[in-house]
Amino acid sequence: MQDFRIVVGNSLKDKLGELGFFLQQIVDVTKVIECKHLSQDYPINTEIEKLNYFFSAYLNAIQSLKDGVQTTTNKKFLWKELSPTYGTFIRYCRNATTHDGYHLINSGKGTKNYISGPLQRIDDHSKVIEFDPPKQDIISLCCNMTNEILDGLIKFLEKYGSNIPVVKVIDFKRSIQKSFDSKFIPENVKSMIRSNLVEIEDPIKDIKIDIVEDTMKAIVLLKTMVANVQT
Repeated sequence: MQDFRIVVGNSLKDKLGELGFFLQQIVDVTKVIECKHLSQDYPINTEIEKLNYFFSAYLNAIQSLKDGVQTTTNKKFLWKELSPTYGTFIRYCRNATTHDGYHLINSGKGTKNYISGPLQRIDDHSKVIEFDPPKQDIISLCCNMTNEILDGLIKFLEKYGSNIPVVKVIDFKRSIQKSFDSKFIPENVKSMIRSNLVEIEDPIKDIKIDIVEDTMKAIVLLKTMVANVQT
């Protein structure tokens, strides 16, 4: 279990990169939609479809981050801790897109795109519930959500980051040993590793991985990206 929590923790920076990737896709396709509106270059059906695809992926990246932090710290991470303002909305939207198949970005005003409500989804008790989305265009909404999510991650990791298992030399050595069972590594490469195992393992003792620090650096990068979008 500890090895798994280490792997999940190491993946957090990549999940933050994934969140940033889909946010950038949302920004880019929104700019295309705005340009097509201004030049009256219609239809824009394809662009609206892409916008919804990227928004769905963006929501799933948020869910992955929440679950990953919860797993690696071994602490329950509530939606209201991740995002006090938008947590419930994100949870409902993510479930609506993933489980119910909704495309949520369904309205436009001027050159901007919106999620209009009330929206519906089926809850865990098979009941239809309604919820209202924030009255913000999709870029403003995603930027505001992202900033609050990142702040929530920072606070949670500052509080529980010490729970994340520390990567030790033995973990690296165990990983090398496991590589010998891989079907994707050629036998001649495995043989070379075995012959040079001492030389390979010797520098490992100086390797230090700080999962919280690496995650915080990725958060700062994503915050910078959001700030650039908002300017």
